[in-house]
Amino acid sequence: MSPQSVLRVRSPADLVEAVPYLIGVRPTDSVVLLGILPGERSRVGPVLRHDLPAPADFELAAGHFARLLARTGARGVAVAMYADAAEAAVERLRPLHAAIARACAERSIEVREAVCVTAERWWSYGCADPRCCPPEGTPLRTDRSSAVAATAVWAGLPEPASLADLVRRFRPPEYALRERMLRAYTSVRADAAGLGAERTLAALAGHRARFRAGDTTIEPEEAARLVLGLADARVRDEVMGRHGEGPGDADDLASLALWTALARRAFAPASAPPLTLAAWAAWTVGDGVLARVAITRALRADPEYTMARLLHSAINSPLSAAEVRRRIFRDAVTNRAP
Repeated sequence: MSPQSVLRVRSPADLVEAVPYLIGVRPTDSVVLLGILPGERSRVGPVLRHDLPAPADFELAAGHFARLLARTGARGVAVAMYADAAEAAVERLRPLHAAIARACAERSIEVREAVCVTAERWWSYGCADPRCCPPEGTPLRTDRSSAVAATAVWAGLPEPASLADLVRRFRPPEYALRERMLRAYTSVRADAAGLGAERTLAALAGHRARFRAGDTTIEPEEAARLVLGLADARVRDEVMGRHGEGPGDADDLASLALWTALARRAFAPASAPPLTLAAWAAWTVGDGVLARVAITRALRADPEYTMARLLHSAINSPLSAAEVRRRIFRDAVTNRAP
């Protein structure tokens, strides 16, 4: 949004309607946190989306959310939790709301509002007034004539995409392709000599050129070889350092298509590197929504994958992709051939 655009959120209903415009997608099974920066106008700063954690991980996830918010300087937060399964959603997610409130309080971050949203209704955890927040929930607004929707359209914000559709872009192989890929990984692992860094980099360069020309075919064994080759941090860092010539750059768009294709032919935890690269490529071409989806999938594939954790923090920080690239890959950028 431009500096002249002001999307005012005055009530829980406004919050529920504003969230999809602010993150660019209609959330499903998600936690969305709108960090509120200090100052008289209570301006929203960082807007973070995460997959809903498992109940056993509520406390751990809440601590992570609070740390991210504190790092950005937020002093308040509005929380929206989205549940696909509507049955008992409010009570099922109440412990997560409580955990977030405790973790934020420890860092002097005030939870200004918290809502639970299903496909048809929403409930407020902070308001008990039945006149505005009835116990049976409030139906979601379906029209596009409200002040929130009108302001978003005037500001040039696109119609929110479907999160489920974006997630499907990175779906692992299924059916016949799944069996072919499993056989391919078994074959490639048996031929360890074929996984050298130089061979992987050369093959990636060739496929990137083909993808840029419009040829996106890739055989199972070659895909398996590239995915396993990306486990080498030297390979990953080399290709990451070559991203970022500017939004819309053809090489970066071709790379994004390649990493997406490899992620769709990979299984956890080996899918973490191509998913991380897809997130990096999406971010460098200006698609922050897709970047957040991809990096979340990478962390789900391998929660301990260090580069995914670093990139997740960077994407959810005030830094731009170009600045992160300069800081992390300074040598690669300096030595890149013209």
